[in-house]
Amino acid sequence: MALRERVKHLSGDLFFDENMNIFLNRELESFSTAQHTHDFVEINFVGEGCGYHYIEDQVIPIKQGDLFVIPIGTSHVYRPSSPKQDKTLVIYNCIFRVELLNDWKHLLQKDSYTYNIIYNPSQCSERWLHFQDKHDTFSAMILNMYSEYLKRNAGFETLLIAMVVQTMVLLQRFELKNETEPAVFSKLDEVVHYIKYNYTQNITVQHVADYFYLSASHFQRLFKKTTGLTFTQYLQNVRIQKCCELLKSTDIPIYQIANQVGYLDMKFFHALFRKKTGITPRQYRQNFQEFEDKATSF
Repeated sequence: MALRERVKHLSGDLFFDENMNIFLNRELESFSTAQHTHDFVEINFVGEGCGYHYIEDQVIPIKQGDLFVIPIGTSHVYRPSSPKQDKTLVIYNCIFRVELLNDWKHLLQKDSYTYNIIYNPSQCSERWLHFQDKHDTFSAMILNMYSEYLKRNAGFETLLIAMVVQTMVLLQRFELKNETEPAVFSKLDEVVHYIKYNYTQNITVQHVADYFYLSASHFQRLFKKTTGLTFTQYLQNVRIQKCCELLKSTDIPIYQIANQVGYLDMKFFHALFRKKTGITPRQYRQNFQEFEDKATSF
């Protein structure tokens, strides 16, 4: 059990623009943020690094890919694994008022934990929802939401609401699937590991299927049924995510980054990057640098 520190209360008025009930940011966590509650719902996604999530009276080890839904009234705070600057913990935060989803409540099953954690948190045995994004279902979605919020193009609020609803529906789907179905593809973790360590190579469906002693068609069918993505879509997401990390953390020329992750055709690379993120690689790097310059503590 963690020692309970003094808990602050955060109001959504500190974050929401006038007539806008959603806010996103990217936070480099430190030891200076106090444990807090809030009057809004919060989706947190661990984008980089590892550390600990102090939530109510528990301490949960976290790493890249952890996703939490934190309802109104639950106290929590994130901490990196070490106060040293070389141990970073980056959290993407999407916060919204419950009213944002009122018109979409009927899309969630009322007997699901996902529904209750938003609308009836006091009735939940654990006052949060925790999901490990092992197959990168949410990472591209969260980055896309963050990009939309930064750019603020026409209709961005509608897209953000749609993506929040999509996130909730997918979480509910995973919740219900885990309760009723065994894993359909026992080798998936090995496949994911293989892709993440070989994405820079010219790997194909046939290549990976052969490696795991499966036919290409059977592999494709199992992979999509388990992840919701085709093999090509998944590989592209892994490569573009790595591109985003390199664009943020290095000054390497864009064409070299594309080559490093497996793309030699720059026309195709630019079109794919824009399709996945909504902006060009150059704009992504500029937006990140500008945001870092303006960033303030959450």
